[in-house]
Amino acid sequence: MLKLAKIKVLVTRPAQQANLLCQMIEAQGGEAVRFPVIEIIEIPNKSALLNAKSNDFAIFISANAVEKALPNFDLSPQCQVFAVGKRTAETLKTSGITAHCPPPPFNSEALLEMPELQKAAIQNKQIVIFRGEGGRELLAKTLQQRGAIVNYVNVYRRIQPQNPTKINPVDIITITSVQGLKHLLNMLKGQTWVKNTPLVVISERIAIKAKKWGINAPIFIAASASDEGLFNAVLEAKKNNQQ
Repeated sequence: MLKLAKIKVLVTRPAQQANLLCQMIEAQGGEAVRFPVIEIIEIPNKSALLNAKSNDFAIFISANAVEKALPNFDLSPQCQVFAVGKRTAETLKTSGITAHCPPPPFNSEALLEMPELQKAAIQNKQIVIFRGEGGRELLAKTLQQRGAIVNYVNVYRRIQPQNPTKINPVDIITITSVQGLKHLLNMLKGQTWVKNTPLVVISERIAIKAKKWGINAPIFIAASASDEGLFNAVLEAKKNNQQ
């Protein structure tokens, strides 16, 4: 028996990153409703990349950061490379780069627990963080407190896509960032079903914002910030909804 038969799941990942989760949902009989709430646009001026080659460590926050940075940046053989999440590590691997990656839940907190990034290993070392404009500050601040010299290189910007006129209600909504949740509520403003539909998120931080912004439905937090984690949380939401 297919686990998601007749269940409609709103997949809000950026268009180029939604395929795997959609395939997992559809393989179990569900209907994956693609509804990107974030559009990734390249930041034209990447001159800062030219000054980043002397770093001892390079951290890529997302797969988008890999795709936007690597065409403009050559990693030195001595540079240790880190990926915050599984998808980011896999994207680096396709370019021939092996990256250190934390265990689930694949977030900044898990990355900061890695022995390779403790004070003794990074004190007075140069670290570059490739990310989207306006990301979280936790990672850089913690590494600086441990004595590292940290620089950001912003290689893309996340914007809200043009508002659709209408979308039909679904059974479950998935969200992978606070910014994505904000965009969703803006894009579907006035459609009351949105705040009453079970929500699957990848962190407690997003869940707290959802409650603050008026989500009345049950919220399910994925065990990891990955497609597998999201999919398993969707299954849990569906199971809970049937009880």
